Amino acid sequence: MIAELTSIGLSKQEAEIYIYLNKEKNQTASEIAEQTRTNRSVVYGLLDSLINKGLVNYVLINGVKRFSSTKPEALVEFIKEKEIALKRILPQLKSLKSDEYDIVNVEVFRGVNGGLAVMKDIIKNCNEYVAFGEDTSFQRIMGTLAKQYVRQLNERKVKERLLVPEGRKVLISKNTELRYLPKNMQIPSITTVYGNKVALAIFQKPYYAIVIESKELAHTYRSLFELLWKTAKP
Repeated sequence: MIAELTSIGLSKQEAEIYIYLNKEKNQTASEIAEQTRTNRSVVYGLLDSLINKGLVNYVLINGVKRFSSTKPEALVEFIKEKEIALKRILPQLKSLKSDEYDIVNVEVFRGVNGGLAVMKDIIKNCNEYVAFGEDTSFQRIMGTLAKQYVRQLNERKVKERLLVPEGRKVLISKNTELRYLPKNMQIPSITTVYGNKVALAIFQKPYYAIVIESKELAHTYRSLFELLWKTAKP
């Protein structure tokens, strides 16, 4: 029982005193100290803390404070008050979140499953994305999965903008905007930017997909895409 009480915010000594006072009512501080083997010098502080939490009260009998636990239901009220207090400060805590650093998560996938993981992530979480570097490798290696992916893009009305090398015919959806880069501009991997993620697809065996979740990096790659998009041919 002590473990459960400490898990909701009581100290070990508070929990021991609280349990004791649930068994014995109208106890003096000396009796509590003796029975819980707590140093008397700290008992009053612990009792004050429990009183402030609404878990203990006292009565004066012949000028002596005698302590008892309140009803066990007071524990529920204690937890509710903590929840209310937390909800009150939650917006302030969120506002303190620093924008000075960017938490980066990196996932590396090996094999065709990497491309499949990225496709599923886009279908599930995005309504638009941009990509550049596609040179037909995607549809050649992913095969029927690539066609299924395009069908899902159509169904979910996901918008995509693609930059591809001039002269290449790539698989597109109904909501694809396509522009062409000069033939001499070599981009060694397919780069896809969606949400706060950048996915790099390396279509050389054994094939790799590297997904980096970073707001700053995604912004950088998207800015690069926009620069290339402005100069690319429709």
